Amino acid sequence: MLQLPVLDDRGFEQLLADAKRRIPIHTPEWTNFEGESDPGITVVELFAFIADNLLYRANRVPELNRLKFLQLMGLRLQPAAAAQGVIVIRNERGPIEARPFDRGLVASAGSVDFLTRDGVTVLPLEGRVFYKRRIADDDPQLDDYRARHEAVRLAMEAAGDDVAPGSENELELVFYEPMTMASPVAGAPEPVVDLVSDTLDRTVYLALLAPKDRDPETIRQAIANEVLSIGVAPALASSVPALLPQGTRSAREHVPQLVYEILDRTDAPTGSRYSRLTVIQDPEVLTEVGIVQLQLPDGSRLQTGEAADPLLQGVDDLPPRIDDDKIRERLVTWIRMRLAPSDAAASAAARISWVGVNATRVVQAVPVSSEFVGTGTGEPDQSYALAHRPVLPESLRLAVETDLGVELWRMVDDLAVTRYDEHVFTLDPAAGLVTFGGPRGARPEANRRIFASYEYGGGLEGNVAIGAIKTSTEPGVGGFTIENPIATWGGDLAESVNEAERTLPSVLRHRERLVTEQDFRDVTLRTPGVDVGRVDVLSLFKPDAPSADAAGVVTVMVVPRFDGLRPRWPTPDRLFLRTVCDYLDLRRLITTELYVRGPEYVDVYLTIGITTQAGNFPDVVRQDVRNTMYAYLSSLPPGGAGGGGWELGRGLLKKDLEAVATRVPGVGFVRSIRLGVMSSEDIDTFSLSGLQLPVLRGISVVEGEAEPLDSVVVGGAGPGPEGRQVPVPVAPEAC
Repeated sequence: MLQLPVLDDRGFEQLLADAKRRIPIHTPEWTNFEGESDPGITVVELFAFIADNLLYRANRVPELNRLKFLQLMGLRLQPAAAAQGVIVIRNERGPIEARPFDRGLVASAGSVDFLTRDGVTVLPLEGRVFYKRRIADDDPQLDDYRARHEAVRLAMEAAGDDVAPGSENELELVFYEPMTMASPVAGAPEPVVDLVSDTLDRTVYLALLAPKDRDPETIRQAIANEVLSIGVAPALASSVPALLPQGTRSAREHVPQLVYEILDRTDAPTGSRYSRLTVIQDPEVLTEVGIVQLQLPDGSRLQTGEAADPLLQGVDDLPPRIDDDKIRERLVTWIRMRLAPSDAAASAAARISWVGVNATRVVQAVPVSSEFVGTGTGEPDQSYALAHRPVLPESLRLAVETDLGVELWRMVDDLAVTRYDEHVFTLDPAAGLVTFGGPRGARPEANRRIFASYEYGGGLEGNVAIGAIKTSTEPGVGGFTIENPIATWGGDLAESVNEAERTLPSVLRHRERLVTEQDFRDVTLRTPGVDVGRVDVLSLFKPDAPSADAAGVVTVMVVPRFDGLRPRWPTPDRLFLRTVCDYLDLRRLITTELYVRGPEYVDVYLTIGITTQAGNFPDVVRQDVRNTMYAYLSSLPPGGAGGGGWELGRGLLKKDLEAVATRVPGVGFVRSIRLGVMSSEDIDTFSLSGLQLPVLRGISVVEGEAEPLDSVVVGGAGPGPEGRQVPVPVAPEAC
């Protein structure tokens, strides 16, 4: 650790007091110097102010020395990471037309600016997502549903479908409840619809609605043949594909895909009512937040899905029935989003958290165009500082003046591996410093002007809540509303000089190469763009086969530092893990098979009966016991026996938990304690292995004997449908 000298730590007040104490020594005839109105005191205050500024500048010299030392050691400060997110642009009061916006539109959350990353054509539409939730087989009203909806089978026979009992095409009527997919809100930022277990047909239906008080037929003509941008946010599971040894990466983990279809006809046979839409942009939206762009057909093919027979409304593969008359009157058309047939047969995991129209990605950034950087000198190792920092490296475009105009130069990571005449440069994003070649790489000629266009931004202030992005100063956005339907993510602070100095010994040891367990731990903690609170490294451990040693395999378990919903048991999502995984991939040995995972939380339930010592408030003591158990079982400090979070491999022991509760101030003794793990069965011990960590799901602390575990245990849900079945919506009860 570098010891930093402080040349003088006196401030203005101390300097002024020292000067006043010297007045009687040097000018004894000056006797009244306590009043601030004395002109002499004004002069003394001026000199104290000047001295304070000089000392501040003198104390800044060690800061420059520190930075220069880090630069000589080849250690760059990590720049601040820019947050990312999604916004939707709604045409609520503007003209009924398709309005295109290019990428680069500025949207703001207070003083924090974001730039759009996709071009978007804003259509005069509102999107609402429905799905078919199956009525459970043990529902007490199921027999009543069958009796009341037998007319559906008769209506299908009248329509020409041979579905009578005993026929080859006999179908089973299964009943569903039309459900509206919940939107993310502050208290529940990640609602989940699992296409496999929550829906009857592994499908969600996107209803495109006309704005209020607008004619749907007029909207159909306005959106015909336009491009619809649909934003999709998956419910991100805590796993990412493994990094296999180089040379074996062709075995890529299968990613489920969605199929996008539009309802063409309601009277066509089953399976031919929908047509595939032309996909212009199709990211893997079941693994990361993305924008799907679809080419809509002409207005004549935009159907509402109204069945000729009211009994068949919402039956079979038709869209769910909409029972709200006000919403049904605004319906323009339906888009069906379902798992691809191969993925549906394999029951692939597909969990969706949000779907919206007129969406585009955004990044926390401010654009700078054609900034004059400086004038070339023709000398080696020319360096120029950009006016703003931190710079987003992928956005930088640097041009050097030539006789014919300007020429773009290319950014590289290391000038030492380039030829002497290559037009290249390096960038330090945190410092905003552009450096040209010396022995390697070309040099800008004398008197040649240098220009740069780039984006800058980053920091924790970019991680804004739902609905925070809502303004724009761009011309032409009047009449449109802007909103981020999900919270932004990925913003992080820049690395400070103190932090860089603390990591200097480890950086010199591993040199950004992952060899030892300590190397994995140190490098993972420096991952930019995420705030890692805990790292555990398991050598020879493979998550898919935890019982046997796996040569050449390393598993890194990471826990975020913060989680708004479960601060003691944070869970990394796929975006968090992917960021860590990509950072480690460039630094691992080519023979290492690397897994990056989050903890596997095991539900724990506790009921504790205590006796409170005399002189203490029982309610306060009970709350202290609850808080202590939450802290002790936490995956982050001060959890566990060592205070660094519950240790991997450390089992749960009822006597251990009893001892912790007994040590709480005010507890006389523990009368009884009940421990349940994933059930209400009272056990004495439970072994944890692999990546398992406890999470306290329910706790009860009472005076006297402990309550039964059933009082705090949470229940579960049942499986989805199988076989060839006809979905039938359940009629709402009459009011």
